[in-house]
Amino acid sequence: MKIKIRDPDLEYHLIHRQVKYARLEIKNGKIMLILPPGANNHEEIVRKNLDWITKKLSHLKALKNEAHSRKLDYDRTDNDFRDLVTSYMENKLKEMKLRVNKVTFRKMKSRWGSCSGQKNISINTRLQYLPDLLIEYVAFHEMAHLLERKHNKNFWNIVCEEYPDYKELEDELSLYWLRVREL
Repeated sequence: MKIKIRDPDLEYHLIHRQVKYARLEIKNGKIMLILPPGANNHEEIVRKNLDWITKKLSHLKALKNEAHSRKLDYDRTDNDFRDLVTSYMENKLKEMKLRVNKVTFRKMKSRWGSCSGQKNISINTRLQYLPDLLIEYVAFHEMAHLLERKHNKNFWNIVCEEYPDYKELEDELSLYWLRVREL
């Protein structure tokens, strides 16, 4: 759906879900307006939140510009990438006295990795193009979920013990995501 507010036209996706309150999200540069069933005041909500939308889109544009300065490693082979992750995880799991059920590599649409309740870790193959430090950080992040499932204070304390600068690493991952999400 498009709405003309100032210039240029602002395009957003209207989604009705079983939610109590309307909300705006910006995902992958797209504006999503999520409304409760039966709600039809979408233009009013967009108009009321235009400053927020404009600010977020401007911030995203600045991030995209900054992301272009990040270099991707196209020389690392699939096998080299898998070996790097596997070796790092084997050493860290031994050091942490933890066990993982299975590690898989797959292309993921919206995350760098995941850890299931069954102790299966999935690693996004798009990480292959990033610096070693970021690859290792993501692997550690997922292993930390073996100790703490949620992203709560305890989880971030575990991460902080190994990566005190994890917030900067998370920011870098966000920038790299803008580079590799189309690969």
